[in-house]
Amino acid sequence: MSNKKDLEKSIEKRKLKRSDQRILLQMIKQNISIKELENAVTSDDVLGKEVIDSKGEFLGVVESLFIDPETVEVAGIAIDKGLLKKGLIIGKSYIKNIAPHAIFLNIQPAYNLKGMIVFDREGKKMGAIREVQIHGTKNEIENIVIKSSIGELTIPSEYVKHIGDNVFLNETKENLLKLNQAS
Repeated sequence: MSNKKDLEKSIEKRKLKRSDQRILLQMIKQNISIKELENAVTSDDVLGKEVIDSKGEFLGVVESLFIDPETVEVAGIAIDKGLLKKGLIIGKSYIKNIAPHAIFLNIQPAYNLKGMIVFDREGKKMGAIREVQIHGTKNEIENIVIKSSIGELTIPSEYVKHIGDNVFLNETKENLLKLNQAS
């Protein structure tokens, strides 16, 4: 019973939101003590924080926190990327750490490749990425669509060798042009 009293005191002391109160009650059911929560991060600590990708790029701010109701664990976050930009949902496996000033990811979201310059394996410039097509809701590239001097080219991910400041392919421009003409 003292656990419940500790919970009530903690709720009063921290002036927690109802959603946080529900989580704490679930934790009581799972025999998680209040002492274990002293260093825990709350939704107030996360919401509105800047989100930084693995290359140090600002992505936006956290607008929602997703919690699995069965396990009472964080499932992911939703990122607001600003006015007129489509938001982004990031699963917990892509969150590297939560610092006092920002949330850091262990990935660079695939959509960030837009505008990057693409070179073939011989170093010839192919064009710039206009679109990134991904596999379902994963951060896995299916195709990149390049805007070039001869039009748009769709390049399957198997031809992407390396992504850094630019994108490098493992095939020649000529062979990739033939591939696009065949499809």
